[in-house]
Amino acid sequence: MERLVYYWRLKSIPQDHFRRVRELAREGKWDDAKDVLTQDVQSPAAILLRMAFDLKRRGVSFWEEDIKQEGFRQIYLMERYLTGLGTIATIAPLLGVLGTVIGIVRSFAEGAGTQGAEVGISEALITTAMGLGIAIPAYIFYNVFSRMKEEKITEMENVTDLVLPHLNKR
Repeated sequence: MERLVYYWRLKSIPQDHFRRVRELAREGKWDDAKDVLTQDVQSPAAILLRMAFDLKRRGVSFWEEDIKQEGFRQIYLMERYLTGLGTIATIAPLLGVLGTVIGIVRSFAEGAGTQGAEVGISEALITTAMGLGIAIPAYIFYNVFSRMKEEKITEMENVTDLVLPHLNKR
């Protein structure tokens, strides 16, 4: 649920904002460029650029390393809990199959053709259905979130490649 809220709030820099920021960066107007980006609060790319403009304005000479570290932090925030979600999507059907095997073994232990055997098989099918019921949505969300993460990483790379070189010129 936390990932759903996180990715729901995650935004991209609108194209008109990005064009304006790039233009202001070319002119060396760091504060104005940063002001344009303040509206794009939940964009990892905007966070990187605001940090870069702030560091440049303050005269920090080794800002590239700070930006790189912030980029890694943004990627970490996007990847957080995705491994767990992927693990749930992978293991849930296996747990369902385990339940199926246990249920079938139990039904055979209670004797074929008796009322107990049908209950064991029914339990086996329920665990399989539950495993799939957990795995399918988890797998869908995992793929959706992974795709969104990749899009945001690509945006961070593209935006920084197009804007940050202007910081070195001034």
